[in-house]
Amino acid sequence: MAKSNNFILKDSSGSLGKSLTITRKKSGMIQLGKHRGENTTPPSEKQLEIQNRFKNAIVYGKAVMNNPELKAQYHAAAKKDQSAYNVAVRDAFKAPEISSINTGLYTGEIGSKITVRAIDDFKVAGVRVKITNAVGVVVEQGDAVQQSNGLDWLYTATMVNGEVQGSRVAATAIDLPANETVLEVVM
Repeated sequence: MAKSNNFILKDSSGSLGKSLTITRKKSGMIQLGKHRGENTTPPSEKQLEIQNRFKNAIVYGKAVMNNPELKAQYHAAAKKDQSAYNVAVRDAFKAPEISSINTGLYTGEIGSKITVRAIDDFKVAGVRVKITNAVGVVVEQGDAVQQSNGLDWLYTATMVNGEVQGSRVAATAIDLPANETVLEVVM
């Protein structure tokens, strides 16, 4: 795509015939690109899934524009040529990531700790932890507390787990658009 600040194209946008598309950015920069024609092949299952995710992201972006508090948060994160709506749509399209679950300080006793590292392109809204013993019985579950580094979430055990060996810890990270990512580890 070519970029231009040409004064002739300054107030132009849209398509020129079926060969050129003109897009004006928020900064005033103009982009010229090849006009995209209709697709003649039916979409694959993966393409349909992505289209559905994109439709849901558009709905979320529109809802954010009607919520002054959320709109202000997304606006603060917007970069050059981005709007709060653009940032909200991107956030809704991408789920948070859990990079690690640290069970090194979990002993099965009340007060022992589990640390979950979760990130998102905008903000992780919360992390839930579920501990299941080796035979599949849920020992406990609850919300982790975000730590001051902004990356780690700390869960403090509230129940005794007599069989730590073979227990499973499942962490679920949730972002503002309610996308969820689950990671499970076996101790």
